Amino acid sequence: MTTVLQTQNLGDIRGKDNGVVSQFLGIKYASLKDRLSEAVLIEQRSGGILDATKDGPMAVSLPDACQIELAHVQHSLPHKELTQSDIDCLNLNIAMPSTATPTSNLPVLFFIHGGGLFIGASSWPQYDLERMAELSIEKGFPTVIVAINYRLGAPGFLTSNELRNAGYKANNGLRDQRVALKWVKNHIHQFGGDPNHVTACGMSAGGASVTYHLHSQEPLFKRGISMSGTSLLSKALSYEEHEQNYQNAMMALGLASKTPAERINALLEMPPSELIGKLPPSIRTAPAIDSDIVIPGVTYSGIADLGSNILPGKAWCTDLLIGDAEVDASIFLFLQPQMKENCATKFVAAVNKVLGTNSDTTKYILKNYNISEDTPDEEAIFPLIDFMGDIIFHAPVLAFASGWRGNAYVYHFNEGNPWDGQWKGRANHILDVAYLFQNFREYLGPEENGTSVAFAEDFFRFCHGVVEWPAVTPGEINAGFSARIYGPSHEGTIAGITNVPFGQDSRRRGVLFDAALNVSLDQVADVFLTFQSG
Repeated sequence: MTTVLQTQNLGDIRGKDNGVVSQFLGIKYASLKDRLSEAVLIEQRSGGILDATKDGPMAVSLPDACQIELAHVQHSLPHKELTQSDIDCLNLNIAMPSTATPTSNLPVLFFIHGGGLFIGASSWPQYDLERMAELSIEKGFPTVIVAINYRLGAPGFLTSNELRNAGYKANNGLRDQRVALKWVKNHIHQFGGDPNHVTACGMSAGGASVTYHLHSQEPLFKRGISMSGTSLLSKALSYEEHEQNYQNAMMALGLASKTPAERINALLEMPPSELIGKLPPSIRTAPAIDSDIVIPGVTYSGIADLGSNILPGKAWCTDLLIGDAEVDASIFLFLQPQMKENCATKFVAAVNKVLGTNSDTTKYILKNYNISEDTPDEEAIFPLIDFMGDIIFHAPVLAFASGWRGNAYVYHFNEGNPWDGQWKGRANHILDVAYLFQNFREYLGPEENGTSVAFAEDFFRFCHGVVEWPAVTPGEINAGFSARIYGPSHEGTIAGITNVPFGQDSRRRGVLFDAALNVSLDQVADVFLTFQSG
């Protein structure tokens, strides 16, 4: 059935209601003059009843992007017909208890989807909010949940001197997210939420986005959740790197010989499908270091340094929940299957190039990951994935937790994938968010559903300021460590606690944290980048 919510500044809004949860879909939080312009916050609306019973348009991206993500989850969901728009994509979905009122002041979970900043949508079936909101009520931690769309790919992250000179700022996608947070600050009380009790949560590139928002001097949310992604994963590029990326994009689009004005006009006017279809994967989608949305000089060592002021958000974000899945780096092989070809030779070359040919550190890395130039690709690819997971996903978790001044809580998602495919039995990337939203419930067994419910309940508790395991002692990863463990349920673990950062039930390796490594994590990360670019 439907319900009509009366608001002060947005007029009457018609949504869906199942008697427990009310949902309002496709509400525009900002307007755009054109596909590259800065988002303008919608502060009020006039007119008749707004129909929010159907999903709004998602951002322009690959037409089969939803199925791409579900393919890595290794299980599909019923298909939804969704539209795309380059202008009307800045919308959000809200789920709230049906009984909530403007005076309820419930905590708010603000979700930013992942997808490498080039695919994703809040309206995909795996991100439907109804079951998650119902569970929050059932568990006694009722929460208002918001999920947003933001610009992706070229409209979201392409930048250059000529675009900026024409008034088009860098980092549209991240700016969109900030505008959505401001919309929530202004309007969420009308949906029963507390604007001063917002938890920003993101998965993968969405998790990276949450940590990028810690670059802000202005407080944007009270608590943050980073799921399998930080700014050290979706690494920002300099303006110089973006300039070369832009020139490559102009070549791919056949615009290299045009004038700046002609190129910009083409970027604004060409069909969205052409803009997406003509750009090859080599055109990078990444934030830009603009000293505004993204500040320079953010490193592993700076993040892990308790005394560092490099992240302004350390001062205003009171609590951080940060974690990873056991095989997060599976996503690299899924998106780049060609990575497997000559992977051992390329990895050895990358280690030698960055850390020194036959240096003690090089020998240490290759020995501990059991990779040599002679290792067959079929054998080398999995320890290589272990290395990538250690440096790109696990090391940032420990860096943020160690350097956090408030309460930093760590989790490890170790529940094995129950479905047929390459990662059956392993906790691959994206599986945790599939469990979180409860939309695969009928495809899971009782034990797996137990993990799914426990995982989501802990997120609701965190939004309410209630956590069942200790925070990491600041600056003391080894002596003061604690983490929540989810799974594997078939071994009897649904939700447990470990006090060790490496080995045992953490299922994480300490290779990169051994004193024998003798180099910084930033240098080790350069090995990954060199391998990836080679």
